[in-house]
Amino acid sequence: MADSSPFIYDLIGIGFGPSNVAIAGALIEKWHGQTEKSFKQTLFIEKHSTFQWHPGMLLPGAQMQISFMKDLATLRSPQSPLTFLNYLHIHGRLPAFINRGSSTPSRKEFADYLAWAARYVEEHGVNVNYGQEVVGIDESLDGLITVTSRSVSDGQLHDFVTRNLVVSPGGRGRFPNAATPLLKEPLITERSTLIHSSEYKYRVSKLLKSITNTTPRPLRIAVIGGGQSAAEVTINLHNLLSDIPAGDGPVGHQVDMIIRKGSLKPSDDTQFSNEIFDPEVTSSWFGTVEQSRERIMSEYKSTNYSVVNSRTIDTLYEIVYDQKVEDAISARNPTKSTPGPRINIRSHMHIPSLKYDSSSQTFLFTLQNVQTRQVFENDTYDAIVCATGYQRNSWMEMLRNSSRLGKRFGVESGSSISDVRLVPFAQRTPSPNPVPTASASTSTPDLYDDFESSSISSIGTSSSAITTPPTGDDGSIGEKERQSSRDPVKVYITRSYRLLPMASTQTVQDGSAEGLKARIYLQGMEEATHGLSDTLLSVIGCRAGEVVDDLLSED
Repeated sequence: MADSSPFIYDLIGIGFGPSNVAIAGALIEKWHGQTEKSFKQTLFIEKHSTFQWHPGMLLPGAQMQISFMKDLATLRSPQSPLTFLNYLHIHGRLPAFINRGSSTPSRKEFADYLAWAARYVEEHGVNVNYGQEVVGIDESLDGLITVTSRSVSDGQLHDFVTRNLVVSPGGRGRFPNAATPLLKEPLITERSTLIHSSEYKYRVSKLLKSITNTTPRPLRIAVIGGGQSAAEVTINLHNLLSDIPAGDGPVGHQVDMIIRKGSLKPSDDTQFSNEIFDPEVTSSWFGTVEQSRERIMSEYKSTNYSVVNSRTIDTLYEIVYDQKVEDAISARNPTKSTPGPRINIRSHMHIPSLKYDSSSQTFLFTLQNVQTRQVFENDTYDAIVCATGYQRNSWMEMLRNSSRLGKRFGVESGSSISDVRLVPFAQRTPSPNPVPTASASTSTPDLYDDFESSSISSIGTSSSAITTPPTGDDGSIGEKERQSSRDPVKVYITRSYRLLPMASTQTVQDGSAEGLKARIYLQGMEEATHGLSDTLLSVIGCRAGEVVDDLLSED
């Protein structure tokens, strides 16, 4: 009789962006020189048909904001074949790159490097299923994990079983609350007149075509956001509108940046501030109490959030200044020609309301100045680009939508994603000579705890060797750790990026008596526990090495 048991992978990765390419590269290095290649049966599942990295923001002239040495491998292993320098050497551009006199490549070149690295790991034994979107994960009866994907081309479902799962799906574009209901309007989606900056490059042509009539007229486009992406989109729209006739009126095309701050703020990329992205800071961040992490986040927010690179600010300011020059010249020498596209920065603005007029196919903004409280009603725009950041909670939704797996981590099917938060989990070392207390004879000190409830701050002492806490029969956190439905659901994560399950009577009794055997790792979604660098490229190589080392460790 043929064995009907499913094939079991050593590792499945959700997504095949830079994080999981780095994981694949670190695994290949472990295989090198070994007769028995552990974790050889690997599979990565990617919804795009080919490798892609932020394709919507690969705009002309866009530069990276960090050094090329913060690539997939250099900080972990400078001799790795996956370094950016090796990429340059193989393509014959190393001397020319050195002659540039800059350590920051263009975004186009770095995207090509990442695609080259993806091809490299595939050529060296890593399997990738492109064109498949993961639609579900769950626990199988044998304690492993079943990953269900759907083919983008034909909708066919596929199931895969794995002993280990690395979740690295990247972020999804976040829209302002006022704009979210409009995403369901068919006319808006058909015309692509409300888009996120993450998809800007490959949707802007349709956007402009949708709002350009046969009779030329001035167009008005809103860019919501005050960060790097918003600035780059604004400059690019200004350039594109220069080639579109605006009619013969006194006003030309308008691109309005709508920002809540008083002005665009420069990113702090000075030397000492940049140390917050150093790999060793991850342990310090992970090992401190919640209040300290929040304070550090607030202090260093200007390195990454709602800020603009100084070069981009210079370019944008030159455009705005040139508009002032043109205004002065036109005032002295009136002409009948229509002015060129204009950039306006509307600062201190909050968006209480946003509506869509289907008859005129325009958006109606209600804006309020956060300083003066002055309200501007029915400001009309033809299209909107939202450069308003990313959501990184898809892993929570995967757990919540599972029938069994989510319960292992305290995430029930009816729980709200907003109530789920990651909590650092580390080993606490008891004092060798504990001071006796009144309750010492009736209680045992808990040697494991999370840093939210701990009174200690063990910066840099958390152990990445921790796998699962010993309080449950199945090697999981005891039932006492479960939060009430009114409290936030704490999902515990180790320094080595592994999620720790909770003891669950329900899941143990329904057929998986031995408990969850599979391990789940997160990448790029644990900024609160592992630091500001987690969603960026800064520690991607080192993090991959830590995850792979933990994968290969003996529990």
